[in-house]
Amino acid sequence: MRKVLCVFSVILLLLAGCLPKSYIETLGIISAVGYDLTEGERIRGTLVMFQFDPAETSTSQVVTAEAETSKGVRFATGRLTSHELVSGQVRLEIFENELAERGMMKYMDTLQRDATISDMGYLATSEVPTERLLKSKNDEDQPNTGDYIQELIKKSIKNESIPSALLTTFMHDVYDVGKDPILPLLSLENDKTVINGVSLFQDDRLVQTVSQDLMFYIMLMTHEFEHGQFQIQLEDEALKKYHKKESIETPAEGPLHVSVHELSTKPKIRPTKGEPTKQSLSLEMEGRLLEITQDIDLKNKNAVKTLEKEMEKKVTEHLNETLKILKENAIDPVGFGAKYNAHNRSNRVTRENWREQIQDLQVKFDVSFTLLRYGISE
Repeated sequence: MRKVLCVFSVILLLLAGCLPKSYIETLGIISAVGYDLTEGERIRGTLVMFQFDPAETSTSQVVTAEAETSKGVRFATGRLTSHELVSGQVRLEIFENELAERGMMKYMDTLQRDATISDMGYLATSEVPTERLLKSKNDEDQPNTGDYIQELIKKSIKNESIPSALLTTFMHDVYDVGKDPILPLLSLENDKTVINGVSLFQDDRLVQTVSQDLMFYIMLMTHEFEHGQFQIQLEDEALKKYHKKESIETPAEGPLHVSVHELSTKPKIRPTKGEPTKQSLSLEMEGRLLEITQDIDLKNKNAVKTLEKEMEKKVTEHLNETLKILKENAIDPVGFGAKYNAHNRSNRVTRENWREQIQDLQVKFDVSFTLLRYGISE
């Protein structure tokens, strides 16, 4: 028994001696990467990395290099620092729009093959060079701009302002038949990174960018809001008959805006059997009135019912306008095609024929809106 223990101890000692040692002070831990397309059709990569200094808590550095491939960028940037670059902490990858328009999968080969890169990282596109984004200085309380952008995206997803931007979600939507990906669109305002809308994809190619307002209506079709908020403009005269008596002589000027918070929704898509281009979508919405810009008598139940009907009407209009844009670009971020396949075993749509059928898609929207609490107006 004693001999066995001695042999076991020797084996453990030998194995321990074979493990490579990496002192943290010698490592450059990459946390964010941005890719741009150069005039010479090469890729310019910008890497944000942490460098640990015994004399300081931690420091960060931003390096930029050009190459023909994303892997080549890693090799090129490695020559610009004395630290050994490691990618185990990459949590953010940003692609300039011009590059994303060519298809992102060929540039994401490193992301898929490198087992050290987390599949829970975030993806985004940018309407300005990513080098400018990652070198901007307004990073608030974050150690660098890469971390600031990551927290900005994470917060926006949590607040239900944008859909999931995880690498896993993007990859699933690329490979799923009948659904296209969506990613947040970044920009700069006063040298500070902001989310300026979203990018819509056809497979892995960016084909259209849209505002945050339009994104809301795409999310209404796909997402069950739990604590959302939104503002909508109604017809100026929609509630004129319900103005309070004291405000009739001095009516409020300007359009009628309504703000709702604590919004909860339940969308349900119902495909027609055997007809992929004919579908219906019912949408139940509930929310609390936060503000209304006309002095409406909200103690009058008929006024509240009229307000709900007007909101249903306007939301339906915006949904139809949004659908029109999706059809014009032959994209399906909602997943109507995937939903049809989930309910039909025959006459299923394929990646090729669904792209052709999207332009003929007809969706009947049925919106119901309920105001849960009201009485405050400004």
